[in-house]
Amino acid sequence: MAVGDCTRLVEKVVVRIRSWGTRQLSYAGRLVLVRAVLSQLHCFWSRIFIIPVTVIDRIERICRNYLWEGLDQYHKAPPMAWDNVCKDKKHRGLGIINCRQWNVAMIGKYVWWLVSKADHLWIKWVNHIYIKGQDWLTYHPTISSSWTWRKICQVKDQPSAGFNNGVWQSDQGIYTVSIGYQWLLGVQHKVPWVPLIWNHYNVPKHSIIGWLAIHKRLMTKDRLLRFGVLSDAICDMCLDHQEDHQHLLYGCAFSAQCWLSLQEWLGIKLPQNGILERGLKWRCRSLMRKQLVLSAIVGLVYHVWYARNICRLEQRLPRPSVIVAIVKKDIQARCNSMQLGVK
Repeated sequence: MAVGDCTRLVEKVVVRIRSWGTRQLSYAGRLVLVRAVLSQLHCFWSRIFIIPVTVIDRIERICRNYLWEGLDQYHKAPPMAWDNVCKDKKHRGLGIINCRQWNVAMIGKYVWWLVSKADHLWIKWVNHIYIKGQDWLTYHPTISSSWTWRKICQVKDQPSAGFNNGVWQSDQGIYTVSIGYQWLLGVQHKVPWVPLIWNHYNVPKHSIIGWLAIHKRLMTKDRLLRFGVLSDAICDMCLDHQEDHQHLLYGCAFSAQCWLSLQEWLGIKLPQNGILERGLKWRCRSLMRKQLVLSAIVGLVYHVWYARNICRLEQRLPRPSVIVAIVKKDIQARCNSMQLGVK
């Protein structure tokens, strides 16, 4: 399939983004649309056609731009590398499909048919026209071969490594696109903070900001200073120390007072530093209560970050008690939506 033939696919992605551009969506809202709509458009097309790498790169750029900016074009550096964003949530990412690896996994389906000598008319035709009795795993296409066939042969070495005597490395010994996709992503380790950031009781937009905070990818003033955007990194809330993630979330007098107010409401004692990382070690006999406490922690991180932005843009700062009251209201609304009650 030529690049020009995929113009319609790219247009579909761009048109949808422009129709959503007028809506004031949070990162969490845009993440849902990228995962459920934009990525699935590519997945649908790749089930029928082999998508050129140039088109895949353009689709990934468009998805990245919409996620972080809300538009199909983006003029700033994204906070996270796209390969990290495309990892599963339990492996440090946001669970967006990696289009490049998915395309290879789809091509792996044809490799599997040839390795397993599937009873398909296409397999018989390929063996008669191209392979002609040669060993498939060491076969090289001729220059006169079609683009599609050369593309299959070009990437066959990647999925071929997963076969052993014609059997795929899985419990059933059968290749599927989803299994091949996970195999191509390689061995990934589960991060310990999954129950904190992707807690069932978290407000989605709180989870995304918490995810950026735990990766230290919020646009704090020390990072903006390194990028040459600002001339100083003094914290706007306390006007005393340089603003970085550690100071913003824990060290600032304002955020410290917010954590004290939150602990008074929850009736617990949290560590002074690294609450996001160490909050998981807090023990509680009730799983639901612990999940609600973790939800409050992530919610406070979000509202401290929001208060910091309000302070910087509008030169006003809400009281810590007001911040905690908003966190409480958010959790109550979340629980009510899940038909639960929290006092």
